[in-house]
Amino acid sequence: MTMPDDWIRTFELRAQEQAARAHELSRQLQERSVTVASADGEVRLTVDSAGGLAGLEFGRGASELSLEDLAALVLQTSRRAQARLAESMSEAVAQVFGQGSETASFVSQAYAERFPRPDDDADGDQR
Repeated sequence: MTMPDDWIRTFELRAQEQAARAHELSRQLQERSVTVASADGEVRLTVDSAGGLAGLEFGRGASELSLEDLAALVLQTSRRAQARLAESMSEAVAQVFGQGSETASFVSQAYAERFPRPDDDADGDQR
């Protein structure tokens, strides 16, 4: 093989590797979901890979809340679940492309901007 042939083959192998990584990442991201419960368990919900509501359950204490308070708690818990989803997506990208890669940085930033961590997020959540 000549030098240009070697370069082309190396380029082809790198392109195939990147395509395989992108496919694996896409698969992992589509399968991700996050479940979070409110601090006292009144609300437990799951968000899918797009951050949309995929499941919602009410615990015992939910019936003791006013409808306004329950609605606020659902929204608060949903925002926390979406922020956790962003963290989970960042972990997935880092596993596939490497922690310091441009791809990991780009995807992590995109999810963090879309689903920022709420100021009132508690650390003791159930997942």
